[in-house]
Amino acid sequence: MIYRIVLNPAGASGGAGKICDELIAEFERCGAEFELYCSAPGRGIEEICRSLTSRGEDTALVVIGGDGSLNEAVNGIADFERTALGFIPCGTGNDMQRDMGLPKCRAALVRRILGGVVRRTADIGETAFFGEDGSVKRRRFNISSDIGFGAATCALVERSKLKPLLNRIGLGRAVYLIEAIRVCFTAKPAAVKITCGGKTRLYRKCLCAVVMNHCCEGGGFRFCPHAEFDDGLFDVCIGNGLGKPEFLKMLPFAYSGRHLKLRGIYEQRGESVVMTSDIPLWVHTDGEVLGMAKRVEIRMLKEKLRLLV
Repeated sequence: MIYRIVLNPAGASGGAGKICDELIAEFERCGAEFELYCSAPGRGIEEICRSLTSRGEDTALVVIGGDGSLNEAVNGIADFERTALGFIPCGTGNDMQRDMGLPKCRAALVRRILGGVVRRTADIGETAFFGEDGSVKRRRFNISSDIGFGAATCALVERSKLKPLLNRIGLGRAVYLIEAIRVCFTAKPAAVKITCGGKTRLYRKCLCAVVMNHCCEGGGFRFCPHAEFDDGLFDVCIGNGLGKPEFLKMLPFAYSGRHLKLRGIYEQRGESVVMTSDIPLWVHTDGEVLGMAKRVEIRMLKEKLRLLV
């Protein structure tokens, strides 16, 4: 089996290249046959994965990067039935690693991947984003797709000058908490209608709606602690009618999943989700910000990720 290793050398604030060198040495020690593909301006991970999985043959992909790199990979894979995916996290959030209980030791992950066995599958979601200009954009996701608070936080994190610094000193997750607190004081509630699981509900003062395959997002927030990544269903967490002090108080509880017991927190579950808002809200898929929209439609794909980890 030939392993196609895909890397963004600029990932992990430039540290991904060094990490990759260590992992390549592990592949060589194990006697594995592999090819290395590095992303570059004009040819990202998505394009590389699309090219590698469009050949009509079985492909073993190994992505070295964070949840954003995995999002690019899932959007690039052209043939899910013939693609087996392994990944070695080196990002800021690493929520897929956390939810799946994977070892933090990267060498151990390499050896696990080199077993060459599809160990489990994972659901894939797709968000249809209806822009204010009439455009429609579709993006797949592994972990989550949010409107409101979570997406607004990601929009700030993308522009944060603190992120590279905190990544370098091993505190990359802190940037999410810092920007989340900022959003708490600036977010404007919206009237959001959500159709999910055959039920339509109107939340008149909605601050966030989180649609999740996995239970963790944003570097460890367990907004949907009961979500399972292979059950074919989305779990949705909605924050409605919360004042800013209450919303801020809720955040620490979300790290342990205990926020569901608080007033103003609601849950829904289903195979598809349609959300419409009276004002444009930020939207993201796996932390990748799509923009602002009044309507999103989210569905579960019939394809599954076939995982080597």
